[in-house]
Amino acid sequence: MANPSIGDPERQLLLKNGLIVDGSGKRGESGDLLVKGEKIEAISASSIDIDCDTIDCTGWVIAPGFIDIHSHMDSIMMLDGYENLKSPFTAQGITTLVTGNCGYSSLGLQPDPDKPGDETAVHTMEEYVAYVTKVGLSHNVVTLVGHGTSQMSIRGMDSSPLEPEEKKVLHRLIEEAMDQGAAGVSFGLGYEPGIYARKDEIREIAALAAKREKIVTVHGRAYSGIPASAEKDELPQNVVSLKDNIDLARETGVRLQYSHLMFAGTTSHPTYRQCLDVLDEGIADGVDIMIDTYPYHCGFTFINVFLPAWFLAGLPGNYHDSASVERVEQTLSLMGERMGFGFGDIQLMHINHPDYSHFSGVFLDEAARELGIAPTRLVVDLSEKTGGTASILNHNYSNMEIIDALIRHPECLFMTDSLVSTRGLQNPASFGAFPLLLQYARERDLIVLEEAVRKMTGASADRLNLKDRGYLRKGLAADITIFDWTRVKDNNTIKDTSNDPTGIEYVFINGRPVKKDGTVDDGIRAGKAIRI
Repeated sequence: MANPSIGDPERQLLLKNGLIVDGSGKRGESGDLLVKGEKIEAISASSIDIDCDTIDCTGWVIAPGFIDIHSHMDSIMMLDGYENLKSPFTAQGITTLVTGNCGYSSLGLQPDPDKPGDETAVHTMEEYVAYVTKVGLSHNVVTLVGHGTSQMSIRGMDSSPLEPEEKKVLHRLIEEAMDQGAAGVSFGLGYEPGIYARKDEIREIAALAAKREKIVTVHGRAYSGIPASAEKDELPQNVVSLKDNIDLARETGVRLQYSHLMFAGTTSHPTYRQCLDVLDEGIADGVDIMIDTYPYHCGFTFINVFLPAWFLAGLPGNYHDSASVERVEQTLSLMGERMGFGFGDIQLMHINHPDYSHFSGVFLDEAARELGIAPTRLVVDLSEKTGGTASILNHNYSNMEIIDALIRHPECLFMTDSLVSTRGLQNPASFGAFPLLLQYARERDLIVLEEAVRKMTGASADRLNLKDRGYLRKGLAADITIFDWTRVKDNNTIKDTSNDPTGIEYVFINGRPVKKDGTVDDGIRAGKAIRI
């Protein structure tokens, strides 16, 4: 059997009579586009006459393939098979996934001394590229090195400050990954062990990235608008988090991407204006910072996001310390009052424990009622029994006013912040984020077609220093998404979250048709591991 990752370098394909929107933001023009092998061979406003396979694109937009600048498909992309977990991203027009976000990656790891000579192990960027290339990729993959996983490979979840020798090892792992082609570093400051990271530790690693002209992405410490204390004029926590990261970028000169700007709970929603003002002030001051967003009011995360750092630092002992459990439950009970975010906003996705696995799709308050326990207790139980891996979909992260403002903001890029699971409720962003962004842009008249495409393609490529794709230009990689601007839309609901979109007609990755006539061909592995 022929290798499904190899295409014919001489094969030509003509896309005729489409509206060519090239990813730069300039106005689209009707024309033809010729693909030869993996590259764009020609683009012309007049007819290209050549005898080859042809697709009539009349009434459709021919755009660069969409770049998901914040994905969590790391482990899925390393699987041989399981194409059903990857094809939803193809179906919505995505050709390149940026993985390794929120401090977690599949590389930059210290080898486990208890597993010497493990030939299947992946530690370095070099090993990662070799491994996924051998497996075969459904998409192009750009990866960051995760600060959290690099640190975990050295000293686990220990919350104490790094020892000097540990810091040297951590820096070496991160530098090595970047030098071998990782796009930059990600921090997950709302998750273990990033939640314990000190500002000086973060600054030192950001400086390593800045020296190499690499990007740093940050999941902030807080997405809540409640003040850090009761003092008069105290700034909301989410504003403080954003300001801290602007200071980080200012002090180190690093190119910083502030991940998935969100506003947890109704009391936080009004603070979006303050956050955008702070962002604009930083940009006006010369700080190189951008943000990204998805078009839903919900977001995927894990149950431990609700547990404070002091409780996590004492695990597993704190699970069995009645005073600690009582204290954390008291804190959880105040969420609704303080944040406008309650247990009815937490939807259970996949719970890897037999006592709770049947609650997929159920909201946490409903599950607690059925079990006859307090929802605060259920949060702690889910954390303990799943080792913190219970996946959840948090709702009430925004409203339409916020989504509209973020889509319009010139420094906001688009992403899914997602992955697909083998079981349980799915994140709708895995199936419909980019179609819904286009749908909102069109129906709500937020931004013009060309600007929507730019945010999904050229602007994201520029942000990553990705040189060979993101635009429709002669000689660049033939990553192409063809869609119907008048019909493109998301088809998901709160309870039914894994529906294919409407209006994404064709998708090409490195010149190969991975979606045609509206149907994904998940047997084609046309993607590449991209070094930056």
